[in-house]
Amino acid sequence: MTAPLIQIERTPNPEALRILPGRQLMAGAPLEFRLGDDCRGAPLAEELLEIEGVKSVMLAPDFVTVLRSSPERDWASLKPFLLAVIADFLLSDRPAVVVQSRSDAPDFGDDRVSAQIHEVIERFVRPLLARDGGEATLESFDPETGVAHVRMGGACGGCPSGRTTLKGGIEQTIKRYVPEVRRVESTEAAPIIADPKARFRAWVSSRWGRD
Repeated sequence: MTAPLIQIERTPNPEALRILPGRQLMAGAPLEFRLGDDCRGAPLAEELLEIEGVKSVMLAPDFVTVLRSSPERDWASLKPFLLAVIADFLLSDRPAVVVQSRSDAPDFGDDRVSAQIHEVIERFVRPLLARDGGEATLESFDPETGVAHVRMGGACGGCPSGRTTLKGGIEQTIKRYVPEVRRVESTEAAPIIADPKARFRAWVSSRWGRD
């Protein structure tokens, strides 16, 4: 098998890179993994997270988004390791994802508005964000306040221009097609702790309420 032509692109988020493997990696919706997550169903993400300086990985059908742990982690030193892991997967024909842990079609039951919001995100928002290595998913919709909560992942997570993307792009698009939505807000993920000891202390604190 010939060596794959892998491309690396910068994103609007200086802490994230978008990697194009040149072939399909998986099927279905993007999957995001962070340090400390159980990645046994996604061996590619598991190996990428073993690279020192990588704090999260998002796998999509035709690209991978990698976020580094801090600006001090030089991309020039990280890129060879990222390329080596992805090239090895492509050359060995190993699956990037063994178990698809997220449903592509969430069941909203009788919640017509949430189903419409999800459809708008799928058709109009997600393809645009994917160009920059980003992702957005509907977390919840409150019919009383008209507020939709959206989780932004990949390069969109922690991006300096994330608020502009949320309000100027995602919110306006959703409101155009779903008039019941008055506002769109981002649900922030828990902070990613790069230091293993700090992660353990945070886990102990969350479990028993002490450091």
